[in-house]
Amino acid sequence: MAQSFCNVVLDTLPATGARLEVLFRQAGDGFLQVEYGREQRANLQDSFRTQVINDIILSKNLLGLIETVPGIRTNLFHFDPEELSMLNLIDLIKEAEESVKSIDDIVVESRLIHLPIAFEDGETKKAVEKYLKEVRPEAPNVINGYNLEYIAMCNGVTVDQVKNMLLGTDWYNSGGGFWPGGAFFWPMDPRCAIVVPKYNPPRTWTPEGAVGIGGPCVFTYTTPTGGGYQLFGRTIPTFQFSQKHPLFKSSPFLYKSADRIRFHEVTEAEILHIYEHVHDKTDYQYQIEEGRILVKDYLKFYNSEEVQRGALEFQAKQREGTRRAPRI
Repeated sequence: MAQSFCNVVLDTLPATGARLEVLFRQAGDGFLQVEYGREQRANLQDSFRTQVINDIILSKNLLGLIETVPGIRTNLFHFDPEELSMLNLIDLIKEAEESVKSIDDIVVESRLIHLPIAFEDGETKKAVEKYLKEVRPEAPNVINGYNLEYIAMCNGVTVDQVKNMLLGTDWYNSGGGFWPGGAFFWPMDPRCAIVVPKYNPPRTWTPEGAVGIGGPCVFTYTTPTGGGYQLFGRTIPTFQFSQKHPLFKSSPFLYKSADRIRFHEVTEAEILHIYEHVHDKTDYQYQIEEGRILVKDYLKFYNSEEVQRGALEFQAKQREGTRRAPRI
């Protein structure tokens, strides 16, 4: 006898010229997932819209709304159903959606966080060495003791070109996840859209501050943990459980949804010096600028002939690189 399943799509909003179809999915008792479109895609336009709608809902200070978890094309609303009904929440989100008539109207509040990074640092190299020794001695993603050459190979470019791409674009946070304080960062310039497979199997240890890439997303590791992203360097603390440093007094997490990070290269000695002045002396000054993303201006840049031509040229190199690179 065929098993029947409850339809978890509670309601929808039809697609318009400004957005994809909006699906309202039951995600458990006290959880509602809002999703853009029925097909998987990673497009920053969806995240920009998600963030603006999220801000509208949060500004209402709804009794019973516990938290929201925005992502690249979804938002998870956690609420107390005894104080806020699912149907009322859906109606409020629909109202917010209808208030945003055009993608050109969207302005996203977005801080710019400047992060120093040391490429091929000693701590992340120890993590790779430990992986070779204890997990997979012949891992094809480890070349000359590290992951950068494999990243370059998969993308059909050189190691220096990979570094230039990592430094050459702002990385946009579509939302937190995976690990406390973590964030998923996407390149705002499609000419820097590196893609690489993850470790198989994952590492058992990764140092605090390690920076890596898995699929199309950059991730900065907030604490020592396992992990599967290909490593390329180390940055400064983005999480502090003790909350001793002034920046972390209100929250142990550095990142907020819609933040952008911009890397600049420094020596490993500078990174270690900053760790001391964040966790011990607590007098390091983080470089954070308040700002906004004017979506109309961003799309003008993104869709420009120069950017699109460069992105297509890079994608051709990626296809060839992927063909040549060993499978993990």
